[in-house]
Amino acid sequence: MKSMTITVAAIAALAATACSTKSYPIEAQLSEAEIELMDCRELARESLRAENVRAQINDTANLNWRSAAGFLGDFGIGNAMARNDAEQALDARVATIRRAQVAKGCSTS
Repeated sequence: MKSMTITVAAIAALAATACSTKSYPIEAQLSEAEIELMDCRELARESLRAENVRAQINDTANLNWRSAAGFLGDFGIGNAMARNDAEQALDARVATIRRAQVAKGCSTS
């Protein structure tokens, strides 16, 4: 009986944890010192790089064997959380770049 209780508890704990089987690129925030040193050209380059990372995130989100494994492991919750974290970090970085471009009078096109 005790081993059955432990087994049920272990299965419940495993099911409750979200585990990502995919690896999404996570972008770090730009520091104030980095922004201060960047000119408009470097900010534009960072903006383009951020869009490339967004494409990588979308590509990683495509269905593959990791999607199936993630769904079987935790109904896909871990992969969804990892993607959400990556998108939020990227959105924050893009917003920082845009603010820096406006502050420096750069063209954002």
